[in-house]
Amino acid sequence: MKRAFTLIELVFVIVILGIISMFGADLYTKIYRSYVHVRAVNQLENRTQNALILITNKLENRIKSSTIAREIGDANDTANFVPISDLTDPKYDVLEWIGQSVETRNIGNRMPGWSGFISLHQLRDQTWTRDANNAGFIGDTRNAFNMVSLGSNFPQVNQIVRNLRATTYRNPSNDASVALIFRIVTNDASPTSVNIGYGYDGTFQADGSNRVLVAVGTPSNAGGGNINGETINIAQYPGNPNNDDHQEFSEQYYLAHTAYAIVPTNVEIYTKDQAGNLSKNFDLVLRYNYRPWSNIEEDTRSFRNASSALLAEDVSLFRFKNDNGAVALKLCMRDDGRNFDPAELDLNVCKAQVVY
Repeated sequence: MKRAFTLIELVFVIVILGIISMFGADLYTKIYRSYVHVRAVNQLENRTQNALILITNKLENRIKSSTIAREIGDANDTANFVPISDLTDPKYDVLEWIGQSVETRNIGNRMPGWSGFISLHQLRDQTWTRDANNAGFIGDTRNAFNMVSLGSNFPQVNQIVRNLRATTYRNPSNDASVALIFRIVTNDASPTSVNIGYGYDGTFQADGSNRVLVAVGTPSNAGGGNINGETINIAQYPGNPNNDDHQEFSEQYYLAHTAYAIVPTNVEIYTKDQAGNLSKNFDLVLRYNYRPWSNIEEDTRSFRNASSALLAEDVSLFRFKNDNGAVALKLCMRDDGRNFDPAELDLNVCKAQVVY
């Protein structure tokens, strides 16, 4: 004979299922919340890491003696900056440097745009001629000369630079000018190495205070000389004419067509921490297509009028410092409502990177 469930047995089953469902629903809620939190952290970590990669890729090609720091609120772009090696105050929030022209360094697989090497013997023979009594220089050839860099293709460099600046500068005749900085300047450990290596004064200084050479392009062959794609015209020689060793020059040089700056923008006060300190929320942008060493047009020398590209949004902290010649970076970014209400959870992720 088949026996049916009693009412008491059914009641017990219903009660047990209710208890299980109550704990199960709470467990499912916790699992989902944990998933959302992990997903938000992963997204924020990826955003922060991607921003650091973008910054690192640019900084890796910096000319080290040109790395400086300044305050975003400082309107004087030709002064009031400090070498990153002397940086001790966190008030400096703009990181600025001259970058090697990687866009023109390698042109296809055929040959480099600029090899980065010259013959000092050829340079001295062409540029400096002593008089009969060895008392001085014959003529005034220190302000302009032709520099030969074997293996280079300067006409291609000029064309690429013109294309990069096609819509940037109002004066097309100067679009192809570039800067040359010799390796010996980048290795100068004196306190003023950044100041004289950056070129912000943009004028020829006979005492050698400006050590950025300005090249205007490939010279013509109208004079019948042996001019080719390996020769570039230096329109400005900043060395000391009384210095017989001409220590501004070394076998290796760097070519640059723009400076770069990482600048906070859209800065707004976000909240206060437990100590009462103000927390900021801002974006980071990369400024480029400007020439601090140029004295052609004033508004082409400052990052404030330069082209801009967004690096990161919702940044809460951006710090940098010198680390034995490398640049140590710290970047913090917040979720800012993408996954959580900021009033309930102000999720922040910080990452650090050292760029050699």
